[in-house]
Amino acid sequence: MRIDDWRKKIDAIDTALLHLLNLRAQLAVEVGRMKQEDGVALRAPAREQEILSRMKELNPGPLDDITVERVYQLILDESIRTQELHGFGNSGPDPVQRAKPAVKRPRRK
Repeated sequence: MRIDDWRKKIDAIDTALLHLLNLRAQLAVEVGRMKQEDGVALRAPAREQEILSRMKELNPGPLDDITVERVYQLILDESIRTQELHGFGNSGPDPVQRAKPAVKRPRRK
């Protein structure tokens, strides 16, 4: 196969991934709605850890476990953010904002 053939396969997978990620987000929005109705926090650390552990266990490679954890942590963080964008709950500071280093500001004289 030529490089263009491989790229077409990658494009097809990217399209499928995008559809699946949006489907997952729709389900997360519904979970957020239910959590709000029940007065439950959006973040469920034990559930998030369960998902991360399960994905690493199921990982056949060639991705390593660190990559799988990073990808799924981002998916989880963005699921919470999507729930918040739809008006459900508040999980605290944005995890992306927490991860950014502080910006040093020049001192005034």
